[in-house]
Amino acid sequence: MSLRDGAVNYFLPLMRSYSRTPLTDEDKLVKLSLPGITRLFQLVAPYKWRLLLAGVLTIFSSSITLSMPLITQRAIDVVSKTQDIGQLDRMVYVIAGLILLSAGFGYTQYMLAAYSGNRIVMDLRVKLFAHIQRLPVVFFDRKRSGDLTSHLSNDVGMLQSTLTEDIVKLPGNVVVLFGGMGLALYVDWVLTVVVVGILSVTMAGFVVSGLALRKLTRKGLDALADAMGSMSEAMANIRLVKAFAREPHEDKRVNEKLVKVFGIQMRSAVWEGMMGTVAAAGMTLVILGVFWYGGRSVLEGRISVGKLVAFVMIIVFISGPMASLASFWSRLQRAVGAADRLFGILDEPAESADAPDAISFPIGPGEVELHNLEFEYVAETPVLRNLSLILPPGKVTAIVGPSGSGKTTLSALLYRFYEVQSGQISIDGVPVQKIKRTSLREHVGIVPQDTILFDGTIRENIRYGRLDATDAEVEAAAKAANIEEFVKGFKDGYETQIGERGITLSGGQRQRVAIARVMLKDPRILILDEATSALDTISESLVREALDRLMEGRTTMVIAHRLSTVQTAHQIAVLSEGQIVERGSHNELLGRGGKYAELYEFIGA
Repeated sequence: MSLRDGAVNYFLPLMRSYSRTPLTDEDKLVKLSLPGITRLFQLVAPYKWRLLLAGVLTIFSSSITLSMPLITQRAIDVVSKTQDIGQLDRMVYVIAGLILLSAGFGYTQYMLAAYSGNRIVMDLRVKLFAHIQRLPVVFFDRKRSGDLTSHLSNDVGMLQSTLTEDIVKLPGNVVVLFGGMGLALYVDWVLTVVVVGILSVTMAGFVVSGLALRKLTRKGLDALADAMGSMSEAMANIRLVKAFAREPHEDKRVNEKLVKVFGIQMRSAVWEGMMGTVAAAGMTLVILGVFWYGGRSVLEGRISVGKLVAFVMIIVFISGPMASLASFWSRLQRAVGAADRLFGILDEPAESADAPDAISFPIGPGEVELHNLEFEYVAETPVLRNLSLILPPGKVTAIVGPSGSGKTTLSALLYRFYEVQSGQISIDGVPVQKIKRTSLREHVGIVPQDTILFDGTIRENIRYGRLDATDAEVEAAAKAANIEEFVKGFKDGYETQIGERGITLSGGQRQRVAIARVMLKDPRILILDEATSALDTISESLVREALDRLMEGRTTMVIAHRLSTVQTAHQIAVLSEGQIVERGSHNELLGRGGKYAELYEFIGA
């Protein structure tokens, strides 16, 4: 191995930790503040005694390390004078024992830090995930799921090394650095000043190179993410790509983005090469200076061979802490920046607490009344305007109207995903704000247009409707939802794995699993959001039959675009520009020749 390779292998991993940290918003370092640092280190509190013990062991290990040059010096000088091989053996035994003791301390310290770090990360992810789930839906309207995943992954992971490894090693690094410099000054102060000066210049070069490399790394990560996103998008929509014969187009699009990644990587390589060159030059000058000056001093009788060897060992020992401490401040800034983002999420207010006098879901026929509802997502852009409607208990009410008229918003308000800004929604005369939120949602079921299933078995997805349901209850719900028709064809039956979002099932099969899930939940109020819009004739027939069983005896709101699916509803409410403009049965509304008749003629049955 060349001298340059040795220097690069020694220094570059230390400094890459300074420059190459894949965080999401890290072109800028945050300004440190006492409250920010205090809150960051509060995460350590549950494990402070383990980390304190790890820190003490690190100091012990570092102290042993510092003793090595002095012991080595004495061994060389004494043996050189006495020529006593036995004394040399005893010195080697002592040094070997100290090395093993230091290794034992180091291993114990590492395990304590590893346990604490992994627990801190686990606890924080559990706390963060639990809090995110309890945030209001409006939070997710303005926050991308990819950003939240990055917070749970990158930002939390960034804290691990700072809160454990950096904290634990900091005392030991300080002891080795300043203790080593003290010993070096004791051995030869002139040579120490020269060597430390050269090392300081080397570290400064790393800092400058590291800053530039870090910015390029961020750009490279963004460019790579963009390229990977394009590749993932193409693969996720491979049928569309093939249907339009657009493989060459996608090749060109991805190639252009990968060329950009390559260019940034080559610019990064320039800076990494400079870092390696600085490391090699610095170490070469240090070694040359030490052996030149030390050799002259030995020949002139000013120092012994033992002192020269001890000095070289000291310089090797203190170079590591110098590199580590040079990057510690930046790592701390990045950790505080990551913590600020995490605390920003944890400080987001969760869904409002239930009112002190909130009650469980009322026992009654299930009448739903919407009274003078006003709602807007964006200020001064109303979605619902003075809307009033009664959903008779046990009956089917269809909500129809053009896209953007506010149909789906009604279901979101009934679930209390959003709170009405004016007006009131009541169930059996009880305002929904007076009903415990969990109880309300347990008694309202929904079959959405876009079926949402989890990666798991058919049985697990149905049981999601009621987690304590027995296998017999799950299979009874499945039978009522016409699932047995296709489950019998699967080798593993209800234990069949359906993949992410139920990808191995057809649209009709996924929809029937969703219906079975709601049947098992057994809600008092049901919402069907265009549940058959994307199905073929045979699948729609099976799903329609399952839905008829599901709707029986329940207060049902059917949100529909296809008017053929609502002709048997007990009442149809026509929604336009956030208001109910017509209400009646299918035949009544057609006879009036109003908005419903226009929609029927335009859309068709």
